Amino acid sequence: MTHDTLIDEPVAVWAFFDHGIFPIAILWRRRLVKFQKLIFITSRRLGEKKIVSLVCASDGANYELELNCENHLWKLMKVMPLD
Repeated sequence: MTHDTLIDEPVAVWAFFDHGIFPIAILWRRRLVKFQKLIFITSRRLGEKKIVSLVCASDGANYELELNCENHLWKLMKVMPLD
């Protein structure tokens, strides 16, 4: 049985913003993780801030990212290994 790993760390993200948000890759702990596709996207409000949550697929795991639309900072929230 595999378990999700909670991370909650700032990361650098390469993304396209053309008719939506499409993350390409992240730099996390000095490792480049390339994404194959965007699986899920949702947004919510925390007071005046809009937070966009995205789940992206790579070769070995799925990654949950959050974008703070007020300050444009990204966080890696969770890593979910593939079964």
